[in-house]
Amino acid sequence: MTAAAGRLLIHEQVKPDGDVERTWLEAVDGKLVLRFDEATTAVVEIHMLEAVMRRYGKPLADDIVVSGPRLELEGSRTLGLVRHRGRYDVIAKDFLVYGAPGREPVAELATSVTAALTFLVRSSAGD
Repeated sequence: MTAAAGRLLIHEQVKPDGDVERTWLEAVDGKLVLRFDEATTAVVEIHMLEAVMRRYGKPLADDIVVSGPRLELEGSRTLGLVRHRGRYDVIAKDFLVYGAPGREPVAELATSVTAALTFLVRSSAGD
């Protein structure tokens, strides 16, 4: 990862009180950080992200171009965001695309990746 901070919005939801809760992944000082709104943070080890993307990610179709925002991670890895609205979808869906040297990029729904990473970081913290 580069020392410069980068930020990727990976999930948004409306809470019962009407407030919007946002979840971000950030590259900060060589670490990948999961941030819930602007207050709570947790470090995501790169092996956690790789495990989630290997488990749930699917190869991209040949005609998909990853042109959205992207985080540059350590070891020439990348995590990008693709917003896709299928022909019959009313609302677009966000997908995270993980790329690593020597491997085919894989994509998964951002909400699924967010849920898995949140579970892993909270489990490892004992929450």
